[in-house]
Amino acid sequence: MTFFSLINKFIGDPIAYVFLKSFRCLSVLKKYIHSIITICIAYIKGVHINGFPICWGIPYISRFPYSKIEIGKRFKINSSFESNNIGVFTRSRITTNEKGAIIRIGDNVGVSSVTISAFNKIIIGDDTLIGGNVLITDSDWHPLDPNHRFDNLKTKTAPVEIGNNVFIGTRSIILKGVRIGDNSVIGAGSVVSKDIPTNVIAAGNPCVIIKHL
Repeated sequence: MTFFSLINKFIGDPIAYVFLKSFRCLSVLKKYIHSIITICIAYIKGVHINGFPICWGIPYISRFPYSKIEIGKRFKINSSFESNNIGVFTRSRITTNEKGAIIRIGDNVGVSSVTISAFNKIIIGDDTLIGGNVLITDSDWHPLDPNHRFDNLKTKTAPVEIGNNVFIGTRSIILKGVRIGDNSVIGAGSVVSKDIPTNVIAAGNPCVIIKHL
C-alpha cells in the first residue's frame, strides 16, 4: 500500500481509518502479551519452546513429571474465540499425562483450539497446519473391556506421528497409533484411526484416501 493510498483512505473516512488502525495495533499488542505469558507458563512448567511463539489467547499447557514437551520455532497457536473465524470452542491444550510421555512439535507449525494430549508419544512435523478444534491423542483413555472400564492402568496407548507439511482440517480426530505421511491433507471432521500415506487427500469416518496429490 502506497503513502498516497493511505492519505486517500484517511481523507475519505478519517474516523473509520483511525479506529481500524487502533484496533489492529491493539490486536498486535494482545498477541505480544499473550505470547509473553505463554513463554512464562511454559518455562515454569518445564516446557521447551524454541524462539518466540505467536499466541492469540493463552493456551493450557500441562507437563506430567518426567515427561517432555518440545515446541519448535515460529509456533503459532490460537486459543481465543476471536482468533479464528472457523470457530474456537475452547483454549488450545497441550498436555502430557504419564511419566516418559513425549510431545514434540516441529518448526513453523500452526494450530487453533487444538487438543494434543499424550500418554505415550505424539510427534508433529515441520510446516504442519492443524485446523480449529482438532483432537490428537495417543490413548483410548479408558479400557475397551467393560469389565475394566474404570481401570485406567489397562488403557491402551500407541504413538502418533504426523509428518511434515500436513494439513489437518477442522474438527478432525487423530486416534492412537496413527501415522500421517508428509504433504497429506485430512478433510474436515475426519476420524483417523489407521495410517495415511504421503501425498494424499483423505477424509471421512473412518478416514479413507480420496485422491493422490
